[in-house]
Amino acid sequence: MASMNMTRAVYRAPIHEQILVQLRQDIIRNRWKPGERLPEPELCEEFNVSRTPMRDALKLLEAEGLIELRPHVGAVVTQPGLPDLEEKMQVMSALEQAAAALVAARQPAGVIGELRRLHTEMGQAAGLKDMARYYQLNDDFHRVIVEGSGNKTLAQVHENIMWHVFRARHMANEHEPLVHSASEHHEAIMRAIAEGRGEDAAQAMRMHLDDVSGVMTRSRERGGR
Repeated sequence: MASMNMTRAVYRAPIHEQILVQLRQDIIRNRWKPGERLPEPELCEEFNVSRTPMRDALKLLEAEGLIELRPHVGAVVTQPGLPDLEEKMQVMSALEQAAAALVAARQPAGVIGELRRLHTEMGQAAGLKDMARYYQLNDDFHRVIVEGSGNKTLAQVHENIMWHVFRARHMANEHEPLVHSASEHHEAIMRAIAEGRGEDAAQAMRMHLDDVSGVMTRSRERGGR
């Protein structure tokens, strides 16, 4: 039988979208601090791109509220305000409570297995005091629950606000010690989901995010950077 040459179309994200992902992560993880100007020429050199895709990426970051494009100044990282942050945290908490209940109802084996793996690795990272690794795994833990809900609208709304909350939390984490209750909360969330107890999963998520919100609020009130 004659072989057939089949050409597959491979989607590649536009350059500015690829840049956007990394710039967003740099801001969330505080490589660039609030009030700091992003050095556009240096970034173009770092990413090996021209100014056009870089500026397209910066416009998207401004639309997300992570930077402000100022005339004669350039891109400046915004400072999250406490009232706005509290509102976003309330919405994100409601979304993640709903997601936890939905995952508990759906019982997707792959999601539950991934949550167990992430929880184990978070414990290992905490034991090694590798906080950068711990908080990355923590972000993944929450994202797996949201995506595992099977509700695309919920996941999309969550993504629209999570960058601001994650950034504020990473800022707070630089000034707050890791609390033992976080591990207990993750354990409770994971167990309730695995056992199909939707209401308990939502309640455990609410308690956990209430604690996280308190940490962020205390950090912002003290003016932590």
